[in-house]
This record gives sequence, C-alpha cells and structure tokens, in this order.
Amino acid sequence: MRMLAEKKLKSVVLFIYPLVGTGGAERLLLEEYTFFKKMGIETRILTFSFKRKALFNYKVRDLQVLKESNYLSEVLSLRKSLKEIKPDLVVAVHDLHIYPATIFTGIPYIIHIHGSMFWTHDWKKYALIHKRVFKTIRESIIGHKQFVSEKPRFSALERIRIEVSALLDYLVVKKAKKVLVLSPQMRWEVEKLYGRDAIVLRGGVKPDLLNYKPKQDIKEKLGLKGKRIILSVARLDPRKRIDVLIKAFATACAKSDDIVLIIVGSGPDEGRLTALVKELKLGGKIIFTGHVKDDELWDYYAACDVFATPAWADFDIAPYEALALQKKVVWSSEMADDLLKDERVIAVEPTTKGFAEGIQKMLTMKIRGKLDLQEYTWENYCKKILNICESVVDRDKA
Repeated sequence: MRMLAEKKLKSVVLFIYPLVGTGGAERLLLEEYTFFKKMGIETRILTFSFKRKALFNYKVRDLQVLKESNYLSEVLSLRKSLKEIKPDLVVAVHDLHIYPATIFTGIPYIIHIHGSMFWTHDWKKYALIHKRVFKTIRESIIGHKQFVSEKPRFSALERIRIEVSALLDYLVVKKAKKVLVLSPQMRWEVEKLYGRDAIVLRGGVKPDLLNYKPKQDIKEKLGLKGKRIILSVARLDPRKRIDVLIKAFATACAKSDDIVLIIVGSGPDEGRLTALVKELKLGGKIIFTGHVKDDELWDYYAACDVFATPAWADFDIAPYEALALQKKVVWSSEMADDLLKDERVIAVEPTTKGFAEGIQKMLTMKIRGKLDLQEYTWENYCKKILNICESVVDRDKA
C-alpha cells in the first residue's frame, strides 16, 4: 500500500444516481471503489436509488443511499452530504445533480460519460443548444440513424424541460475538471456537443480471466457435444440488436448445420426475441440461458467457437472478456478499437448479411498465437483513472 503523504488525494466520493442495474457503469464504479480502497484512499459511494444486485459480488462497506425526492431536494441533499464528507474529489457518472451540488463548495469533480446522448430516450439532444451538431452526429454511425428520430414532436412544456435540462447538462460537462469516455466516437461527440476534449479510457477484463481454466464443460452440460457454439452475452433490449444476430444465425445455419446459438442475458426484449426464434423454426438450435453469474459465465466464453455482438455501442465489456479467453469475435463496425488489427476480431455492418458473413468467416478462420489483453484489465484501467484524479487534486490544491 502506498504512503498517503506522497499524494494529496486522500478521500474520494463516487457518485452514481441509480445503483440498481448490473451493467458496465455499475461494475466500473465498484472496480474504482475496490481499487481506491486498496490504495489507502478513503472512498465512499453516494447514490439516490439502490438495489443489492447492483453490487454483484463486490464487498462494499461505505455506501450511503440518499433520499429520493424532487430534483431540487436531491441536489440539496447531495450538497449537504458532500460538505459533511469534504472529499478531495468527486468521481461521478454523468448526471444533472453534480454541478449544482458542488458549485461554490470548492470540491472538484470529474465525470464518466459512459454512453452517447443518442443511445437513449434522452431528449436533450433535441435542444436548441445542440441543433447545429445534431444532424452531423446522427449521421455519423448506423445505429444513430437507425434508432434516433430526426424530428420528434414535443409539447410546449416538454420543450421547456428539454431546453432547461440541456443547459444544465452543458454546465455539468463544461465545469468538470476532466471528462472520461470509452471510445474515440464518444470523444468526438463530446467535443461537438460541449466543446470539451475528453480522455478515452477502456478496460473491463479481470486479471484472473487472462489465465482462466474452465470449471465445467458447457457443451457436455447442455448436450452440445460435436456442435460449434456462437455465443452472445448482452442485456436483451432493442439496442443490443439480438434480433439481427438471430436472423444472421438462421442464414449461417444453411451452410453450417452443426452450429448452435447461445444467448446469455435477460431483459425487456426477451418475448419478442423468443417469438422470432419460433417464427424462424430455430427452436432446437438457439438456447436462451437467462442471466448467468460471473463465476459460471466464463465457462460459456471458454466453450464458444465464435462470440458475436451486433450491439449499437461504442464499447462493450463482453467481447473483451471473450478475447481474454482467446476467442474469435464478430462485432459491429460501430465499435472501433486497435484490437481490430488482430486476426481474432472482425468488424462488420450490424445487418443480417454482415453478421452472417462474419460468423461464417470466423468459423473457418484458423488462429495462431495468443492475444495479450493486459492493457485492458481493470487494474490498469483504474491506475489510469487514479493518475487522472491525482493530477486534478494536485493542480487544485497547488
């Protein structure tokens, strides 16, 4: 453990508004918490909404759940807690509360922007403040054009709310000491939307995974001996495009009758996807497992022949976990990365034709050598974040 006297960063608050899901943002928060604690930094998590499942298997002792209320009351509550804790720095997931809660307190903050404003039902992208860049960003990648309406209609009251929240959001990002994103695409979007230069950081692989030995034979467990497995691990919602993967798999089956598709995950799109499988008469070739715990999930990665992820995303932890186990990966061309130079990775358009061809190519591809994913471990990722935090505090206290 390092000597605290060597650095000015002694205490950190990690803030995320809802700590209820089991996605990448929650996992990153918990990795930061664990790493900062290991480094001897006093670390506390603040949130307004909490479900225990969001902790995965992490041990967290310093979690404070503030009372959920209206926006103004929540800002005042967060502000009060921060003034009582007096942290050297707040590391926040992008949220409208953090700027008004810290203004005039002398407490600096940095923010993670984990995803595009164009991914969700985030109406701020339609605000006048973003009008000049809206079309440019929408036209930049396939998913934005596919999922984002160009001219939705809003009532007068909705329009006022959009404009006010967009202005506040703009201040949140502009006043942050540093902005952290997961991809060059998001760095470009942040520059367009906010005039800020963001730092691209990627990580998501546990060091243990780099040398993992399977605990069970998934093919034997599921009665799939002699079969080749195409694997998907994702939340089942439209943005993940599992329907595209199912249709691509149907096409691939015509050329390779020994393949099966295993879909790991749960979510609101499950009913539609199971109906699609039935419609395509693929019931005997596609398996939905539901949610799988981490300690068993790695065995699914180890058993697959090809991992496929057509998600509308700029970064996704799952394909990196598959690569850590030296698996071949087909992912959407929307996800740019230096790993595309490796023969294990192929980026294709997120269409039925693109993924069918990508899967077929990877099924016949012979791979040589081993891919080193040490750079993408949580440990290295958190070290970089810690260095950024310390640089902010050192400058702020100088």
